[in-house]
Amino acid sequence: MGVCFSSGPTQNSSSLDRPYYSGSASTNCKNVGITETTSSSTVNRQFSVIVSGSIYRRPLSLPLPPPDGLIPKWPNLKVFDFEELKSATNNFRHDTLLGQGGFCRVYKGWLDEDTLAPTKAGYGMVVAIKRLNPESTQGFVQWQTELNMRRLSHPNLVNLLGYCWDDDEHLLVYEFMPKGSLDNYLFKRNRNLELLSWNTRLKIAIGAARGLAFLHASENNVIHRDFKSSNILLDGNYNPKISDFGLAKLGPSKGQSHNYNPKISDFGLAKLGSSEGQSHNYNPKTSDFGLAKLGTSEGQSHNYNPKISDFGLEKLGPSEGQSYVTTMVSGTFGYVSPEYCLTGALYVKSDVSGFGVVLLEILTGMRTFDAKRPTGQRNLVEWTEPLLSSKKKLKTIMDTEIKGQYSLEAAWQAAQLTLKCLKFVPQERPSMKDVVETLEAIEAIQNPQFAMYISTTPSAGS
Repeated sequence: MGVCFSSGPTQNSSSLDRPYYSGSASTNCKNVGITETTSSSTVNRQFSVIVSGSIYRRPLSLPLPPPDGLIPKWPNLKVFDFEELKSATNNFRHDTLLGQGGFCRVYKGWLDEDTLAPTKAGYGMVVAIKRLNPESTQGFVQWQTELNMRRLSHPNLVNLLGYCWDDDEHLLVYEFMPKGSLDNYLFKRNRNLELLSWNTRLKIAIGAARGLAFLHASENNVIHRDFKSSNILLDGNYNPKISDFGLAKLGPSKGQSHNYNPKISDFGLAKLGSSEGQSHNYNPKTSDFGLAKLGTSEGQSHNYNPKISDFGLEKLGPSEGQSYVTTMVSGTFGYVSPEYCLTGALYVKSDVSGFGVVLLEILTGMRTFDAKRPTGQRNLVEWTEPLLSSKKKLKTIMDTEIKGQYSLEAAWQAAQLTLKCLKFVPQERPSMKDVVETLEAIEAIQNPQFAMYISTTPSAGS
């Protein structure tokens, strides 16, 4: 639901296989199974749902569950009918709207706790129902990715209960987080909300860091790509859970970055050419040679020269002998790491930079970017970075709402951790496991009585 400054891959709804049923299949409490098949003519993977002995298939890129012992297997998700979710939200009434983004709206709904059948408003279990904008192709890709992420389970990740794919309707059903998102509390969107104490802020930072550390663990290797305060949701006890995995991506190998360059497809009429002995570092690989033709003699050409169309991913070529990394950058302005924003290189530690921004917001109570602030202070990171290293200057930017609640040493240690997370070079940033350990140490400085609790808490990623 964040603001993205570029679009992802597109999906053509007309190419989707629609479900077919045999027998008297029920749509209640269906269990999801995963299979992967690849045909000779396509690379679509098949997403299969077992429906009382019947199977329907859709081309959805979902992985097989991981081996036993690594992470929990794919959970049993309920497959909802659209009419069920329509009933659960009272026909998606405006007063059930919880929030909206560029590709979807999120509604409050009510389901029976045992059967997950829709109930009347105020009865049963409250859930959050994310409804995709039917006109959004990027939203469909994010819907797929969020289903993809359900192979992961952790106390600091929002739990998915089920989903719906009914013609052009795509919805996800999540557990409801009654306190809403962290940014609502930090930036006083609702004056009736309670103020977050220093201890509660530390608790939220530690929980969110544990969630990211779990995603980054070697057996998971997931980059969130849109980590921000509005994607940290709070339960009734202010326990944080990371949400919105629509932009998540599997991480690269150790210490490396994604260099996923756009590929031009459909080379039925294409013909390769190069300057004398020179070429770009990454030549496009051709496919589909159904209309390919052998070249002519030196200095001559065919009468029908191919012309490349669809320049949605076009980019000016590199200088002689040089190359660049290019990618479609996605995320939210103010939280995207500098290397990803400037060069398109994406690392696991790109998330660490985003965490540093959120930690800075937690310390200061200010947005990462605010055009209403004086010139020179609008970009929070640029303005405050020189002030974080000095205990005296740090006091001037700490949130006044928590004045007197924190020890200066604990706040200063948190500021130093923020600086490390915001390092320009990704390799110089700490891992999220190290971030968790540092925050737990800061918790112990602030509240020595919690030291025993911290020592018995499972480590990051567990």
